[in-house]
Amino acid sequence: MWNGFECEKFLFCERTATIVKPAENANGRILLKTEYLDAFPGFDVEMLKRGYYLIHISHRTRWAPDEETDIMADFVRYCAKELNADKRCVLEGMSCGGLQAAKFAEKYPELVSVMYLDAPVLNILSQLGFGEHKSDSMEQTWRELVATYGFNKSTVVNFRKSPIDNMKPLIDNNIPVIMLYGNADSIVVYEENGKVLEDYYKENGGNIKVIAKSMCGHHPHGLDDPSLIIDFVEHNFN
Repeated sequence: MWNGFECEKFLFCERTATIVKPAENANGRILLKTEYLDAFPGFDVEMLKRGYYLIHISHRTRWAPDEETDIMADFVRYCAKELNADKRCVLEGMSCGGLQAAKFAEKYPELVSVMYLDAPVLNILSQLGFGEHKSDSMEQTWRELVATYGFNKSTVVNFRKSPIDNMKPLIDNNIPVIMLYGNADSIVVYEENGKVLEDYYKENGGNIKVIAKSMCGHHPHGLDDPSLIIDFVEHNFN
């Protein structure tokens, strides 16, 4: 069981996969939570109550290399077939899950209906300290990213595989976005991450709704009452 709902776990491409089923009245739609399945589940629980399937697949790295993105796409196709559901999913990405969601939507827009991002990492260089972000975990972040992408201190400045480097497919495919952030977030600096996406959408006629949480840091994610997020997602599911 997962938060009171029937839950199935199995291996998919040697990764742990999870499908959480609505208690009743399944609506043939999928919510893909890209990372941190158990974190801040208020939105997910409400979507399950509305008939959505909640799916998740574990990753060998949280930094969304192409291999992990490709496996996630295969997983969505598999779930859509097995559940007799729409392959165009609702994407939910929190923090590094936002990185995974955005890269997934840019590479596989045909599998995405609408995207919910929450304090998303969209600029990997920002997380490495090329900006205002500073944290005690930067050395660990550096090690993880070197292992994922293979750059070094000489080549990292040429890195161009962050979501902010490839936003055009989101606009070209009319993917609506709702995005939350805390205006006191020093872990994922909004001006270097989500704000870039917000500005791009507004400059290019994209459909985006942004909710700033006053005096809020990186946590908590979500809203005490997720109805604003749900309303946007359901109104814009296409």
